[in-house]
Amino acid sequence: MDYSKETPILVKNFHYDINEELQTKNQVNFGLKEVEKQNEDGSVDEGREGKYFDVTVIFEVAPAPGQFTVSGMISQIVQIKDYFGDGSDLAKTDYQLLSRPLIEYIETLTYEVTQITLDEPVNLNFQANF
Repeated sequence: MDYSKETPILVKNFHYDINEELQTKNQVNFGLKEVEKQNEDGSVDEGREGKYFDVTVIFEVAPAPGQFTVSGMISQIVQIKDYFGDGSDLAKTDYQLLSRPLIEYIETLTYEVTQITLDEPVNLNFQANF
C-alpha cells in the first residue's frame, strides 16, 4: 500500500494525569473515515489518484507500574494511492501502517511529558487495536 500524508499530524487532545492509585490500562483504538479534501482554490479534490481518509487514534494508556495515564485523540488526513474502496476491506497490516506515525507521535509526547514531570522519560511501545 502506498499513501501520502496530506496534513500534518493533529493533536486534537492530549491529557496527562498522575494516578492516585497504581493502575494499568492499554486502550488504543484506530478509526478510519473517508473524507473529501479541499483544494487551495476551494474546490473538492476528486481523488483520481486514490481516496482520502481521516486516520484517528483514540487512546488511554497507563503503562506499568501505573503511575500515570495519558489519553487523547490524534489524527491525520492521508490519501491512499490507487485505492478506491471504503476502507473496510484493508488488511490489518495496512491499518498498522496508517496508524504507526500517529502511535509514534503519542510515544514521543509521552516521553517528553514524563521527562519533565517524572524526571525520567517513559518509553511507550504499543500498537492500536483494530
